[in-house]
Amino acid sequence: MGLFLSTAFGFPTVLFTPLLIVVLGYWIFVIVGAADTETLDSVDADGDATGLSAFLSRAGMGRVPVTVDLTMLVSVAWFVSMMGSIVTSLVGTTSTPLLYALGAVVLLIALVAAWAVTSGLVMGLQRFLPKRAGGSKHELVGRTCLIRIGEAHGSFGQAEITTAGGAAISIPVRTTGGEVLPVGGTALIFDHRQEDDVFLVTAFDPALDPGQSS
Repeated sequence: MGLFLSTAFGFPTVLFTPLLIVVLGYWIFVIVGAADTETLDSVDADGDATGLSAFLSRAGMGRVPVTVDLTMLVSVAWFVSMMGSIVTSLVGTTSTPLLYALGAVVLLIALVAAWAVTSGLVMGLQRFLPKRAGGSKHELVGRTCLIRIGEAHGSFGQAEITTAGGAAISIPVRTTGGEVLPVGGTALIFDHRQEDDVFLVTAFDPALDPGQSS
């Protein structure tokens, strides 16, 4: 246990240990339904990835949620860093400059390994993943969704909608005029607000859906 703790909180593994703790905490929230797997995903009005989503896509890690990419990157980097630090500890030197130099080498190897393993896994999984819905976000306007993770109101809201490919995705929603929609309720998407990238919704009675059988 002493070796584990000293390695986990020693250079360079200490750079990844806090991130790993955050990742573990995040997935606990996902399991209990308090967080969404696509929290960090972002696209523009034309449906193209932006920000971190675009960067990871260019690095060969697209087609999966950003949170999954980051989880794999942090996990692999932490594991490789741990193993590398344990191996370098066998050198038995007490020279601080040498220890930091070895740590820097381990850090570089961990980063390269994390990118290689993550991009390799993502590319391998692509053939089994459903195609993500393309096109403009305005294509979702006029469709219904289910409110998730608490109530939806003018400053917060998360909803689930099924894409044409059959995949369930989470989208940020907001109401207008002080309307509050309960969790589990059905809402109608009537607009997409580009300035803050959210969908405007209002209450919808499923019985009014023309697609419902009588």
